[in-house]
Amino acid sequence: MDKDNRYNVARIFIEKGEIKTIEQIFDYIPKSVVSQELKTNNNRFTRLIGDPLEFKLIELSKIARAIGVETKVLVNLALQDENKRTRSGKKTTR
Repeated sequence: MDKDNRYNVARIFIEKGEIKTIEQIFDYIPKSVVSQELKTNNNRFTRLIGDPLEFKLIELSKIARAIGVETKVLVNLALQDENKRTRSGKKTTR
């Protein structure tokens, strides 16, 4: 992925703990930029952001590398987001 200053901004906010979900990353980095870098279409990428556990590990790894954080940081964000959704009664399994 091309290094873009917006990735650095996202890294700083992640490190400060101000970004707490995968979705919040895209308040700083346009979805279209990242989806093109991952070579996936925008519809799929939007769906993944809404359900971060559906990301492939390699995709999270590529995003993490571009931002400048370890992959486990984004994996943990995805897991925290999923925990919040299930605790709030929004569980999607039937």
